[in-house]
This record gives sequence, structure tokens and C-alpha cells, in this order.
Amino acid sequence: MKNDLLHDWTLVRVDFDWQRARVTIELEDSAFTRRTLIAEGVRELRVPQMNEWGPSVSVNEVSEVETSTDGGRCLHIEMQSGDVIRIVAEQIALPTS
Repeated sequence: MKNDLLHDWTLVRVDFDWQRARVTIELEDSAFTRRTLIAEGVRELRVPQMNEWGPSVSVNEVSEVETSTDGGRCLHIEMQSGDVIRIVAEQIALPTS
């Protein structure tokens, strides 16, 4: 499922609390309001910064797919740089508008 809610939001920070298996992603929306995405029970976090399409701190699109093996969630955050942040976790709470 693709979600355009975060389109053009600015990625501010990615924080991985290893001990708690919790990822917090801080974003800034178009009104410059800070929003937080939280993933709990994180099993995988990939945060490449190859900038294939050129440097950017803006989100292009977000897609979330339920994993079939254990019922967890898989979230892809495609940046306007072409990089894709991937999170696999038990629960993922997207920020609301």
C-alpha cells in the first residue's frame, strides 16, 4: 500500500534504540511541524545514502507491505535521492496529518 501522506516531508533524524528494538524517525511536514514515525520490535533497518538521483532530504513516497511469514510489517521510505529506507518490525505507527 502506497502512502502519499509523507510526500515532500523532510527527513530530520533516524534513531535506532538497539536495546529496545525501536526505531524513531523524525520528520518535518510542509507546515514545518515535527512529526514522528515509530517502529517497535524492529528486526531490520537499512538506511543507505547513495544519492543515486542526487542529494535530497525529502521523502518521495512510502509503501507498507505486511510480511507473510510472521505477520510483521515492512515499510519502505523512498527518498527523493533514490535511496530506500527499509524497516521490518512488529508494529509501525505512521504519523498522521
